[in-house]
Amino acid sequence: MKRATESKLFLEKSVKYMSALISPLADGEVNLPPDQQRQPRPFRPSSSRMDQLLSGIGFNVHVQSFSVTNVSVTEPAGQVSSIPTSLFQNVTCGAPADHFRGFHQKGIEGEKPISGGLRRLEARRTAAAEKVRSLQNQLIDAVGNFYTMHTQSMKQFPGRSVRHIPPGNHHIDSLRSACISATQTLHSLTWDIAVRRANVFSQALGIALSLYLAHVSDFAKLQKAAWADVWTKHGFLITFEGLLSAAGKELGMIEDASVGISMLRMVSVVFVTTDSQTNTEGGTDRCLPIVDSPYMKWLRITPSGYGKDTTYLVEICVDVNYYAQRIPPALKNSTPVKFYPILYQMGVDIRQWGVNAGANLGKKNEPTTSDEMDEDEIGIPDNDVLIALNYEAFRKMNAYAHKVYPCQDPQNTIPCISWEQAHTSSQIEQTIHPMLTVLYDYIRSSAGKMEHGILDEAGFASNRLGGGSAIFCKSGKDRTAMQVTFKQAQYIYRFIHGQGNGFSEYSSSSSLDAKKIFDDATIMRVHGTRLPVCDKNVGQPLYAFNSLQAKFMPEPLKPPPRALAGFLKGGRVFSGGGIES
Repeated sequence: MKRATESKLFLEKSVKYMSALISPLADGEVNLPPDQQRQPRPFRPSSSRMDQLLSGIGFNVHVQSFSVTNVSVTEPAGQVSSIPTSLFQNVTCGAPADHFRGFHQKGIEGEKPISGGLRRLEARRTAAAEKVRSLQNQLIDAVGNFYTMHTQSMKQFPGRSVRHIPPGNHHIDSLRSACISATQTLHSLTWDIAVRRANVFSQALGIALSLYLAHVSDFAKLQKAAWADVWTKHGFLITFEGLLSAAGKELGMIEDASVGISMLRMVSVVFVTTDSQTNTEGGTDRCLPIVDSPYMKWLRITPSGYGKDTTYLVEICVDVNYYAQRIPPALKNSTPVKFYPILYQMGVDIRQWGVNAGANLGKKNEPTTSDEMDEDEIGIPDNDVLIALNYEAFRKMNAYAHKVYPCQDPQNTIPCISWEQAHTSSQIEQTIHPMLTVLYDYIRSSAGKMEHGILDEAGFASNRLGGGSAIFCKSGKDRTAMQVTFKQAQYIYRFIHGQGNGFSEYSSSSSLDAKKIFDDATIMRVHGTRLPVCDKNVGQPLYAFNSLQAKFMPEPLKPPPRALAGFLKGGRVFSGGGIES
């Protein structure tokens, strides 16, 4: 019944999504502010996290662009001219996770509750499958022993035949019941994982495509270096910078996001025009129209393969003139670019501080069913997952760096490691690339610490390797705002002091002028785009922190006091409407 209901919901979502793509806003939607929109539209507010209809759409997704313009004055006329010289882009978003399904569900009767996100659930499914196999083998052995014994007894009584097992055999009955129960648990868990993976992967794919298109459209970046050739050869590096805490509901979000982001490895992207469609077998009926863009016409996603061999080809049809003038030659002629996704994760708030201090912020008792319960408090903290994810991300980035910037290796001692090998390996099999030594030191010393330097160095390395960064927290508007403005302040500092190169190695992160960068970041946090983003999501242009929470954040990410919401536990403000935490 559950599968039939949820399968029907997937079909209904598909119909509604397609309808929304080609229809204007309805009368009831026109007058609604963005934070109250609940229809599948290009922008989904973070306040809609719990909306089942929208669970396949990434929320609060923005391309945060920071443009550096050279302004000059011609004497004596005083004529002012401006020339854009550099562009720094990041995608900011909410955590790609299945918020609607939650991270603490009741299991089948007699079984323990199902807790956590995909990473934990998939480990539990592996254990469940092993349990089923073990019980099946025990049942087979018990049935075999039963017939062996009765075969021997039949020799004493010729003519008797035993073709069934009588109901009085308690040992076989108990094994049969246990086997049925374990199989039901396995099937239920498999279905829940499949639905959750579909929703999370759909969100992650939308975020990744937004980031890739932003970098393809950066004409200056593609002119300065042969990044397009690097992408076609080694893949487009997508570095997700997670700011979630390894406790409670946010731990489940981390576990969801890590799996959904890894699934992006199955994706390749090609550019086509209306005159050169790559996959004619897909048919035009599978093309999703892009009605709001003057440059993109439609998008088509074609799956192939089965199971672990599944791949997705994403075709993006662009305007003929744009294709001729702006798409680099390396990306033309239906040349695919495979995604190379990695996830670095570090909590930066008071909850992560509590985890690091050894405090158990989760509730050890069985959770209640009260609607007033703050689900953020469910579960026991797990700081080890951050260390494991960061080492995994480093192995992948290290392998990518060795491909893009090969080190001198006359004796051929450095092995070539693929993304897949780095994903499954338990140790670093290559020498540490010189570009990543600082990052590696941060990760190595991060146990029990709120080491923001991991995200700082990871984002910096990603840009120097020609990739892009997607920054996320739970809602994508508060902690994310602090991180992206800090990165922009660092970028302009390096640009000014590095002879026009925002990714210059002129100085390491440790020798940058921290006060100047923090002051510039504060200006962006107060007067830039991030407060309007908050307003767009929850109806209030304030950051969802209070002064106590701000004290426990890393110094570079401390929010400006004048822009704090000052909410109570659970995101409730002292008066007026609620603001999301």
